[in-house]
Amino acid sequence: MISSRNTVMRILTAVWLLLAAGTALCESSGSATPARGTGLGFELSTGTQGAFSFMQAGILLPRIRGKLFMDVKVRYMSALTWATFIHKDTGESVSFHPVVATGVFSFGGYSPMIYGCVRMYGGSDLLLGYSFTPYDSLIYGTGNLIGQNLTFGVFGYFGLEFFTSERATVFLDVGGGYKSLFGDEENLYVIASGWLGCGFGFKMGVRLYR
Repeated sequence: MISSRNTVMRILTAVWLLLAAGTALCESSGSATPARGTGLGFELSTGTQGAFSFMQAGILLPRIRGKLFMDVKVRYMSALTWATFIHKDTGESVSFHPVVATGVFSFGGYSPMIYGCVRMYGGSDLLLGYSFTPYDSLIYGTGNLIGQNLTFGVFGYFGLEFFTSERATVFLDVGGGYKSLFGDEENLYVIASGWLGCGFGFKMGVRLYR
Protein backbone atom coordinates (compact mmCIF):
# COMPACT_ATOMS: atom_id res chain seq x y z
CA MET A 1 0.00 0.00 0.00
CA ILE A 2 2.81 2.38 0.95
CA SER A 3 4.74 1.45 -2.21
CA SER A 4 1.70 2.16 -4.40
CA ARG A 5 1.14 5.49 -2.66
CA ASN A 6 4.78 6.48 -3.18
CA THR A 7 4.53 5.58 -6.88
CA VAL A 8 1.43 7.76 -7.30
CA MET A 9 3.14 10.64 -5.50
CA ARG A 10 6.19 10.37 -7.78
CA ILE A 11 3.96 10.46 -10.87
CA LEU A 12 2.01 13.49 -9.56
CA THR A 13 5.29 15.25 -8.74
CA ALA A 14 6.61 14.58 -12.26
CA VAL A 15 3.37 15.96 -13.75
CA TRP A 16 3.58 19.08 -11.56
CA LEU A 17 7.20 19.71 -12.51
CA LEU A 18 6.42 19.27 -16.20
CA LEU A 19 3.47 21.66 -15.96
CA ALA A 20 5.60 24.23 -14.13
CA ALA A 21 8.37 23.97 -16.74
CA GLY A 22 5.84 24.23 -19.55
CA THR A 23 4.24 27.31 -18.06
CA ALA A 24 7.64 29.00 -17.72
CA LEU A 25 8.46 28.19 -21.34
CA CYS A 26 5.12 29.56 -22.50
CA GLU A 27 5.59 32.81 -20.65
CA SER A 28 9.04 33.28 -22.21
CA SER A 29 7.92 32.43 -25.74
CA GLY A 30 6.39 35.30 -27.63
CA SER A 31 6.80 34.18 -31.24
CA ALA A 32 4.85 30.94 -31.43
CA THR A 33 3.88 29.56 -34.80
CA PRO A 34 0.49 27.76 -34.74
CA ALA A 35 1.51 25.40 -37.57
CA ARG A 36 4.65 24.11 -35.91
CA GLY A 37 4.75 20.51 -34.76
CA THR A 38 2.69 19.34 -37.74
CA GLY A 39 5.38 17.98 -40.07
CA LEU A 40 7.37 14.77 -40.21
CA GLY A 41 9.05 13.98 -36.91
CA PHE A 42 10.78 11.50 -34.60
CA GLU A 43 9.84 10.34 -31.10
CA LEU A 44 11.88 8.73 -28.34
CA SER A 45 10.13 7.82 -25.09
CA THR A 46 10.07 5.59 -22.04
CA GLY A 47 7.31 4.54 -19.70
CA THR A 48 5.40 1.78 -17.94
CA GLN A 49 2.41 -0.35 -18.90
CA GLY A 50 0.98 -2.58 -16.21
CA ALA A 51 3.80 -4.86 -15.02
CA PHE A 52 6.09 -3.77 -17.87
CA SER A 53 8.51 -0.92 -18.38
CA PHE A 54 9.39 0.01 -21.95
CA MET A 55 11.41 2.02 -24.43
CA GLN A 56 9.81 3.30 -27.62
CA ALA A 57 10.98 5.01 -30.82
CA GLY A 58 9.03 5.98 -33.88
CA ILE A 59 8.28 8.09 -36.90
CA LEU A 60 5.72 10.88 -36.61
CA LEU A 61 3.83 11.27 -39.87
CA PRO A 62 2.71 14.74 -41.03
CA ARG A 63 -0.35 15.85 -39.08
CA ILE A 64 -3.70 15.80 -40.88
CA ARG A 65 -5.03 19.38 -40.94
CA GLY A 66 -2.60 20.04 -38.11
CA LYS A 67 -4.91 18.32 -35.59
CA LEU A 68 -5.00 14.57 -36.27
CA PHE A 69 -2.05 12.20 -36.01
CA MET A 70 -1.18 8.72 -37.24
CA ASP A 71 2.30 7.44 -36.30
CA VAL A 72 4.29 4.21 -36.52
CA LYS A 73 6.64 3.09 -33.74
CA VAL A 74 8.45 0.14 -32.19
CA ARG A 75 8.24 -0.73 -28.49
CA TYR A 76 10.41 -3.01 -26.33
CA MET A 77 8.71 -3.98 -23.04
CA SER A 78 10.17 -5.98 -20.18
CA ALA A 79 9.19 -6.90 -16.62
CA LEU A 80 11.52 -5.35 -14.04
CA THR A 81 11.74 -8.64 -12.12
CA TRP A 82 10.95 -12.30 -12.70
CA ALA A 83 7.17 -12.79 -12.81
CA THR A 84 5.60 -15.63 -10.81
CA PHE A 85 2.29 -17.16 -11.87
CA ILE A 86 0.19 -19.73 -9.95
CA HIS A 87 -2.61 -21.46 -11.83
CA LYS A 88 -5.85 -20.96 -9.90
CA ASP A 89 -7.18 -24.45 -10.70
CA THR A 90 -4.13 -26.72 -10.63
CA GLY A 91 -1.86 -24.80 -8.26
CA GLU A 92 1.06 -25.18 -10.70
CA SER A 93 3.46 -22.24 -10.73
CA VAL A 94 6.08 -20.79 -13.06
CA SER A 95 8.60 -17.95 -12.70
CA PHE A 96 10.08 -16.25 -15.73
CA HIS A 97 11.23 -12.91 -17.13
CA PRO A 98 8.94 -11.95 -20.03
CA VAL A 99 9.91 -9.54 -22.80
CA VAL A 100 7.66 -8.17 -25.56
CA ALA A 101 8.78 -6.61 -28.86
CA THR A 102 6.00 -4.97 -30.86
CA GLY A 103 5.18 -2.60 -33.66
CA VAL A 104 2.83 0.22 -32.66
CA PHE A 105 0.29 2.14 -34.70
CA SER A 106 -0.77 5.35 -32.93
CA PHE A 107 -3.68 7.62 -33.85
CA GLY A 108 -5.54 10.48 -32.20
CA GLY A 109 -5.95 14.24 -32.14
CA TYR A 110 -4.57 17.50 -30.72
CA SER A 111 -6.22 20.51 -29.13
CA PRO A 112 -5.44 24.03 -30.41
CA MET A 113 -2.24 25.59 -29.04
CA ILE A 114 -2.46 27.00 -25.51
CA TYR A 115 -0.34 30.12 -24.90
CA GLY A 116 1.31 29.33 -28.21
CA CYS A 117 3.54 26.54 -26.95
CA VAL A 118 1.56 23.79 -25.26
CA ARG A 119 -1.20 21.51 -26.53
CA MET A 120 -3.27 18.66 -25.18
CA TYR A 121 -3.80 15.42 -27.06
CA GLY A 122 -5.56 12.10 -26.78
CA GLY A 123 -5.03 8.90 -28.70
CA SER A 124 -4.81 5.14 -28.88
CA ASP A 125 -1.98 2.67 -29.51
CA LEU A 126 -2.53 -0.62 -31.32
CA LEU A 127 0.26 -3.14 -30.64
CA LEU A 128 1.19 -6.26 -32.56
CA GLY A 129 4.31 -8.28 -31.86
CA TYR A 130 6.00 -11.22 -30.12
CA SER A 131 6.62 -12.31 -26.51
CA PHE A 132 9.76 -14.20 -25.54
CA THR A 133 12.14 -14.91 -22.64
CA PRO A 134 15.70 -13.99 -23.69
CA TYR A 135 17.06 -13.62 -20.14
CA ASP A 136 15.86 -17.07 -19.07
CA SER A 137 17.33 -18.53 -22.26
CA LEU A 138 20.66 -16.78 -21.71
CA ILE A 139 21.00 -17.77 -18.04
CA TYR A 140 19.39 -21.22 -18.01
CA GLY A 141 19.53 -22.21 -21.68
CA THR A 142 15.77 -22.79 -21.84
CA GLY A 143 14.94 -21.24 -25.21
CA ASN A 144 11.74 -19.25 -25.48
CA LEU A 145 9.53 -20.53 -22.64
CA ILE A 146 6.44 -18.82 -24.07
CA GLY A 147 6.84 -20.51 -27.45
CA GLN A 148 5.31 -19.37 -30.73
CA ASN A 149 2.79 -16.61 -30.16
CA LEU A 150 1.20 -13.45 -31.51
CA THR A 151 1.03 -10.67 -28.95
CA PHE A 152 -1.46 -7.81 -29.28
CA GLY A 153 -2.81 -4.91 -27.25
CA VAL A 154 -4.80 -1.68 -27.32
CA PHE A 155 -4.14 1.31 -25.07
CA GLY A 156 -5.69 4.75 -24.67
CA TYR A 157 -4.14 7.91 -23.20
CA PHE A 158 -4.34 11.68 -22.71
CA GLY A 159 -1.31 13.94 -22.51
CA LEU A 160 0.39 17.32 -22.71
CA GLU A 161 3.09 18.36 -25.17
CA PHE A 162 5.35 21.37 -24.48
CA PHE A 163 7.43 23.11 -27.15
CA THR A 164 10.93 23.82 -25.87
CA SER A 165 11.89 25.30 -29.27
CA GLU A 166 10.33 25.67 -32.70
CA ARG A 167 11.02 22.01 -33.56
CA ALA A 168 11.47 20.18 -30.25
CA THR A 169 8.97 19.17 -27.58
CA VAL A 170 8.75 17.21 -24.35
CA PHE A 171 5.59 15.33 -23.47
CA LEU A 172 3.87 13.28 -20.79
CA ASP A 173 0.74 11.16 -21.11
CA VAL A 174 -1.19 8.74 -18.90
CA GLY A 175 -3.78 6.09 -19.63
CA GLY A 176 -4.20 2.34 -19.67
CA GLY A 177 -5.29 -0.64 -21.69
CA TYR A 178 -5.32 -4.32 -22.44
CA LYS A 179 -2.66 -6.76 -23.70
CA SER A 180 -2.88 -10.47 -24.44
CA LEU A 181 -1.53 -13.06 -26.87
CA PHE A 182 -2.41 -16.07 -29.00
CA GLY A 183 -0.36 -19.19 -28.28
CA ASP A 184 -0.44 -22.72 -26.87
CA GLU A 185 -3.28 -22.55 -24.35
CA GLU A 186 -1.81 -25.51 -22.41
CA ASN A 187 1.47 -23.68 -21.82
CA LEU A 188 1.53 -22.05 -18.36
CA TYR A 189 3.90 -19.37 -19.64
CA VAL A 190 1.36 -18.42 -22.31
CA ILE A 191 -1.40 -18.26 -19.70
CA ALA A 192 0.80 -16.13 -17.42
CA SER A 193 1.87 -13.81 -20.25
CA GLY A 194 -1.74 -13.20 -21.26
CA TRP A 195 -2.40 -10.60 -18.57
CA LEU A 196 1.07 -9.09 -18.06
CA GLY A 197 1.04 -5.54 -19.39
CA CYS A 198 -2.63 -4.84 -18.74
CA GLY A 199 -3.62 -1.86 -16.60
CA PHE A 200 -2.41 1.68 -15.89
CA GLY A 201 0.47 3.20 -17.83
CA PHE A 202 2.33 6.45 -18.39
CA LYS A 203 4.84 7.62 -20.94
CA MET A 204 7.21 10.58 -21.29
CA GLY A 205 9.78 11.58 -23.87
CA VAL A 206 10.86 13.97 -26.59
CA ARG A 207 9.65 14.68 -30.12
CA LEU A 208 11.61 16.38 -32.89
CA TYR A 209 9.81 17.89 -35.89
CA ARG A 210 11.07 19.07 -39.26
